[in-house]
Amino acid sequence: MRYSLDCDICPIAQDPEPLDDGLRIIDGKYWLASTRLNDQEYLGTAYITLRDHKESLASLSKAEDDEFITIRNALITAQHRAFGAQVVNISCLMNNTFQQEIASPHVHYHAKPRYDKPVEFAGQWFVDRQFGHYIKTKHSNPVSEQVGRLITNRLRDELAI
Repeated sequence: MRYSLDCDICPIAQDPEPLDDGLRIIDGKYWLASTRLNDQEYLGTAYITLRDHKESLASLSKAEDDEFITIRNALITAQHRAFGAQVVNISCLMNNTFQQEIASPHVHYHAKPRYDKPVEFAGQWFVDRQFGHYIKTKHSNPVSEQVGRLITNRLRDELAI
């Protein structure tokens, strides 16, 4: 498995005993899906991260593409079932790495469930202020590790794989 010392994602994606194990929703052979603690503006927001360090979508193998589709679909289904998401936006941006002197992009996706009404979970309200529109303004909503684990467990409970 390829690893880049300049990549912030490789240590998380390739650690066999990760610190964020309680936040992992799906562990595949090539990909992992995990809850995103630092931004839950959209309840159930997750990363889908390639384990191997590859820098572009064009470098993915057919097996990696196939597993991505399976994990993506399972995660989207779980987001719908767990929290009532109307739709889930999937994006592969990888822009931030190019702001660094040594760019080391790592293929990963953001899965952002979108909601047409406020959702209460674990005593907190999650409001999609831009439902029905392209996300133009970021309204970060970090959650505690405890709430992140509750979100993760709820998504795991709704997995269809």
